[in-house]
Amino acid sequence: MLWSDLKKRLDERPVFGCFVTFPSPGLTEFTAQMGFDFTCIDNEHGIMDYMAMENMIRGSQCAGVPSIIRTPVNRPEYIQKALDSGANGVQIPMVNTLDEVKEAVCAALYPPFGKRGYDFLPRACDYSLYPSKMEYLQKANEELLVILQIETVEAVENLEQLLTVEGVDVFFIGPFDLAVSMGYAHDPRHPKVLEMIERIITMIKKKGKTAGIYASNVKQTKQAIEWGASYILTDLTEAMTQWAEQYLQGVKEIKSMK
Repeated sequence: MLWSDLKKRLDERPVFGCFVTFPSPGLTEFTAQMGFDFTCIDNEHGIMDYMAMENMIRGSQCAGVPSIIRTPVNRPEYIQKALDSGANGVQIPMVNTLDEVKEAVCAALYPPFGKRGYDFLPRACDYSLYPSKMEYLQKANEELLVILQIETVEAVENLEQLLTVEGVDVFFIGPFDLAVSMGYAHDPRHPKVLEMIERIITMIKKKGKTAGIYASNVKQTKQAIEWGASYILTDLTEAMTQWAEQYLQGVKEIKSMK
């Protein structure tokens, strides 16, 4: 697998990643080659089997770019499979309680910090060819990222407690689910939602933790960084959709001229 200094870079400056929502190693490699700091393979809303997921990780890492897996849910078997496949970290959705945070950390880290089951045959350990098994265990705990998503009112209410758990590298705000949870599904950028997001980031930073968030554009990214977020994710799907809509509208106008 490709070891990553993404944790170190997070301490120095904001890092910028991109979701990949389609089960395509080629698209993942293409996204990595664009210049993002990392890719995030979305197995929560995307549809990837384990073979596709591992090849997508491989596609990103072959381009020299670390790859994070967003798991479908907070369950040990999904976390284990993602990390055994050689991912540089896991991003876990819908984490709401102290027990859920502890369960996620335990599943992601090897003893003595967690309870992740270890085997030296998967890709993560170079198919048992990694020269030092003890070094691998140590480096995995030190370098793999654990990102937990804060995206409900319940999680915000419990945030002070959640921030006390060691082993979490990033607390990531899911702005759309948060808006739905707050009753603003019709307006994810409602002032009250933005006010809540700023408050969450401030709480995370005050505890000396790293805050992350999804941003659709440069304006949203700049605002998030000003609030204190440093792990930023965007996606290509919206941009491709907007371009296609503009192009097709232009084509229709050409047609109407004839």
